[in-house]
Amino acid sequence: MTPACRRPPDLTGRRLALRLALLALVAAALGAGRAAADDKLRQSEATWRAMDNCARAAIKAYPDYTAEALAKRETERRLCLRRGNLPGGGDAPTPVTAGSGDVSK
Repeated sequence: MTPACRRPPDLTGRRLALRLALLALVAAALGAGRAAADDKLRQSEATWRAMDNCARAAIKAYPDYTAEALAKRETERRLCLRRGNLPGGGDAPTPVTAGSGDVSK
């Protein structure tokens, strides 16, 4: 029998078990990474949804576009974020009084 006509070695025993174990290890590592990414995505989506709900509630509470209403709306939005322990709700701005007139601050 010439070397070119030989059949490939039979994958039985230890070699097959080693290859299957390696394949299972790679599949498990990829699956765990994907599960962690899915959890972070779900958490991020929930946070953004809650922040959006705070903004919508503030707009509904103060629908006017006057300087005073905009300041109250922003205060309401930040208070909602703070109550929900969400990002962006740090220090709430002080509301602008009706007589100040300067909106550029």
